[in-house]
Amino acid sequence: MIKKLDKLALDFFKLFARYEFALKDMGYVYAGRNNEANTDWDRFANDIGRLLFDEKDERVCTSLDYMLTNPPMKQVVVNGLVQWEEVKPCERNSQILFSYIRRVRNNLFHGAKFNGTWFDPERSSKLLSCSHILLEHCISLSEEIRRRIGNDKYSQRSWGKC
Repeated sequence: MIKKLDKLALDFFKLFARYEFALKDMGYVYAGRNNEANTDWDRFANDIGRLLFDEKDERVCTSLDYMLTNPPMKQVVVNGLVQWEEVKPCERNSQILFSYIRRVRNNLFHGAKFNGTWFDPERSSKLLSCSHILLEHCISLSEEIRRRIGNDKYSQRSWGKC
């Protein structure tokens, strides 16, 4: 399970990074503090990500439902200590969905889900898989994304069920 989860995390990171580049290249960008280039995921969610809610594909629907009903936890500081806080499911909209996908990436990237060993490997696997399936499917929803990300291995639907 752990080797599979490691590969899942690597594949998710690679796809997420390709998205960050592609979206900025497509103009989904805004200037943050000190004029740093930030990806405008909210605008992408409104323009293209919202189309996921109209999908009939079972994998997409299952992934969408899982992400929105089992959102990734977030780290908070309580009395100077970092703790996990559960996030209650809220409204079903594309900006919320993509904020959860970004949180999956952030929790993983910043070490919150992996510190030499996986924390809750089954849930981590489910969140990574669902996030990847949704990002992968968005490639099919936009010719521009398909051109910039490429339609090689990501268009082959190589991912299993969420």
